[in-house]
Amino acid sequence: MKKAFTIGVTTALVVLSAAGPAAAVDEPFGRWRQPSCGTVNGDGSVTYTRNDGRTIAPTSQVLRPVVYTTGLVALDRPDELLAMSNNALLTSKDAGCTWATAGKVNGRNTELVAARGGRAYAWDRDGNLALATSGAVTPLASPAGEVAGLGVDRYRGDRLRVSDGRGQLHESRDGGRTWRPVGVPAWAQGDLVLVYTAVFDPYDLDHVVVGGSDTGARVTFDGGRTWTAATGLSASGGKVNVFSAAISPAAPNVVYAMGLDIGEADGGAPSGGRHIYRSFDGGRRFVPVVDQGDGVTIANGPLLAPHPTDPGVLYFDFGTGWAATGTDLYKYDARRNRVTVNHNTYDRVTSIAFNPSNPGVMYLGVAEEV
Repeated sequence: MKKAFTIGVTTALVVLSAAGPAAAVDEPFGRWRQPSCGTVNGDGSVTYTRNDGRTIAPTSQVLRPVVYTTGLVALDRPDELLAMSNNALLTSKDAGCTWATAGKVNGRNTELVAARGGRAYAWDRDGNLALATSGAVTPLASPAGEVAGLGVDRYRGDRLRVSDGRGQLHESRDGGRTWRPVGVPAWAQGDLVLVYTAVFDPYDLDHVVVGGSDTGARVTFDGGRTWTAATGLSASGGKVNVFSAAISPAAPNVVYAMGLDIGEADGGAPSGGRHIYRSFDGGRRFVPVVDQGDGVTIANGPLLAPHPTDPGVLYFDFGTGWAATGTDLYKYDARRNRVTVNHNTYDRVTSIAFNPSNPGVMYLGVAEEV
C-alpha cells in the first residue's frame, strides 16, 4: 500500500491563543466552549492542541514519572471532561483549562466510556468496573474476571455491554448493578488464545468488533447471536493478531484496526507485518491503509482515535520514554491517501478526546515513563 507522507516538527509546550466564540452542537452534549487558557492548570497529565499536535499547550506542572493518562472523555455536561491518571480520576469543568482529582478508581490502565447524564463508566482488563462522575466514584459489579471492552448506549446511559476474555457479551440495563450474558462467545472454546480488544458501536450495541491473537477479528451485528470472521487482514489468509480497533463515531460502518500479519513478519516483509486496516462494511472485510515504514512506526496495540465527524480521518501514535525518543502523533487522511506526523517530547500520548463544539481542539492524555 503506497501513501504520501509528510512530517511536521512540533514545538511542544507552546502557548496557544484563546478560542473564539463557542458553536452550537447536537445533543447530547449541549453547548460547549473551547478552552480559553494558554496554560493548562494541573499536574501535567492532560493538555490540548488546536492543530493536530504541531503546538501543544503547556501545563502549570511538569508531569512526573511514572504516569499513564488513559480514558480521557468529554461528558454531555458542557465543558466537563474526565480522565484517568494512573488510578486517580481527574476532572475539568472549564473545557480542559483546569484539572483536579475527583477520586480513586480500583484497577490499572483504566479506560473510561462516557454516558448520558454527566457520567462515565470505568473498566480495566482485570474486570474492575466503576461509575465515575466529577464528584464521586462508585464501584460496580463485574460479570467477568477479564474484560476486553465496554460499550454504552448513546441514548440510554444505564444500558451497558462488555466483552469478556472469550468474546462473550454481557449486558446491564441498570447501570452496571446486575448483568446477564447475551449471545454466544466470538470464538469456540479452544479456538482462541487471547482477546486483545472489543469495541462497541454506541448507536447500536448489537454491533461489536473483537480482535484476537492468531485468529484476526470477528464481528457481530445481532448482539453476539452470530459472529463473522473478518477477511482481508492477511494477503495469504494466514494468522493475524488484531491488537486494537475503533469504530468511527461519524459512520459506524467504518472500522479501523491495527494488526500484525504473522506470515509477513516471519517472511521479512518491509512492513514487519504491521498495518493499520480500514473496513467500510462494519468490520466484515478490511484492507490495509497504512503500513509500517516510510517514517511510520506501528507498535502493538497503538491508540486509535477516529475523528468524531470525518470517518476518513484517524489519529494514532508511537511513543516511548527510552533514549528521549518522544512521541509521533500520526494523522491518516483517507481522502488524500496521506499520513502526516507531528512530534512532541512526551513519552506517549495515551488517550485523545475531541472538544464537542470544535473537533479541531484535541485533548491529549499523556504519559511519562522514565
